[in-house]
Amino acid sequence: MPPAYIAPDTIEAFNCPHCGALAHQDWFRACAYAYEKGSFPWKVRDDLDDWLEEIKHNPDFNEATKTFFRKKKTGKIFPHVGDGSNYYAKCLENLDVSKCFSCEQFSVWRNSNLIFPHVFPDIKPNEDMPDDVRVDFEEAAQILTSSPRGSAALLRLAAQKLCKHLGEKGKNINDDIAAMVTKGLDVRIQKSLDVVRIVGNDSVHPGQIDVRDNPEMAKKLFGLINVIVDTMITRPKHIDQLFGDLPEGKRAEIAKRDTSKS
Repeated sequence: MPPAYIAPDTIEAFNCPHCGALAHQDWFRACAYAYEKGSFPWKVRDDLDDWLEEIKHNPDFNEATKTFFRKKKTGKIFPHVGDGSNYYAKCLENLDVSKCFSCEQFSVWRNSNLIFPHVFPDIKPNEDMPDDVRVDFEEAAQILTSSPRGSAALLRLAAQKLCKHLGEKGKNINDDIAAMVTKGLDVRIQKSLDVVRIVGNDSVHPGQIDVRDNPEMAKKLFGLINVIVDTMITRPKHIDQLFGDLPEGKRAEIAKRDTSKS
């Protein structure tokens, strides 16, 4: 499995989104060459492997043609000089292609945004995250690159479900946070929940925060969700486990002590 993809700070060399290697990149302009009238993009045949086997010794198909179809079958981007003149080819602005020196695979960019291959940020949920919260968390991670707004909105939903796991109603996240504050909620957790709530709300409703202008903010919300889970679920669980490992007699003494004080 390749290392986590790291967005490039420079266009000359960066971690390849295909192989993960820090490598030099060659750049190409993308050009559009019109199909002849009535022609359409070629669809890879489902039986291409069998067909290639059949034409293996057919003199009407040279090795270059067979190699072309084999590459076509992979679905990967590769260079090919087509038939006919490129006189009518038009370069496409704001669309560029990079080729990795290490793995020789191509990546496609619109402006400075990677659009192929689709890569997921290296974001992992806390292992104690409830399953229904984890589903939204992981879906948000999958669309972070393509839709920071959608990602932030999903994390707001995850936070709302998390409130329910923490003993609240789970219907209105703002009311749930207020209820937990009255019960002595750590102010840092309150602030974390409010950040996720507000950024998530403004992502789907007109507001003062637009994560499209600052996608890094959407990425930081994942860390806040993990902090909340760690503080409210993981740490109490570990403390309870350690306390449960104490000898029964010691736990009884502590219970007696606390009962006498009350």
